[in-house]
Amino acid sequence: MWDRVLAIGAHPDDIEFGCGGALLRHAAQGASITLVVMSDGARGGDTTERAAEQAQAAAMLGAKVVMLQLPDGRLGELPHLVALLEAEIANVDPDLVYTHLPEDTHQDHVQTHQAMRIATRNLSSVLLFESPRSPLLSSGIAVDISTVVGRKADLLSAHVSQVKDRRELSDEAVRARALLHGTRFGYDYAEVFTPLRFGLPFGPVM
Repeated sequence: MWDRVLAIGAHPDDIEFGCGGALLRHAAQGASITLVVMSDGARGGDTTERAAEQAQAAAMLGAKVVMLQLPDGRLGELPHLVALLEAEIANVDPDLVYTHLPEDTHQDHVQTHQAMRIATRNLSSVLLFESPRSPLLSSGIAVDISTVVGRKADLLSAHVSQVKDRRELSDEAVRARALLHGTRFGYDYAEVFTPLRFGLPFGPVM
């Protein structure tokens, strides 16, 4: 069992999209969950509204959320980002971390991955999640989210300002992606992750 789980996303809603189902399962097993959101999400809407939506999603998950409020699209220099993330890692002391894939077409996602790759260098288990702008993973570590796929869609629905204009965040799209992954890995619905590193100090992901 994983006791302390940390998820890092570049924008509000990135974490819920990439690993919301897995986090719901971790929460059900009693894990302490912390979400760290790098940017203020200004390019996607009002920053106050987006922060409130992220807080609502975190509350639904039973997670703590840390908003770093860096400029959307201009996160900053890599050493500064690494230092910020190292501080959050020191606070949480996670035994499992989720963050972005490097194969992505959004610069904030790529920068977040680069910074996390360095900041987590001493951690044994780091899993990388999809975004709408990354490739659809066809291999990796699959997590069965069949019992929580509806609640994952609810987490994304908390981001009201985004769901109305982004079809990939809709209930139908969330279920379709999870169904495709589930079909490939033998589950009804699944999320898939690329392991950056994956030790097994407490057993499998779930």
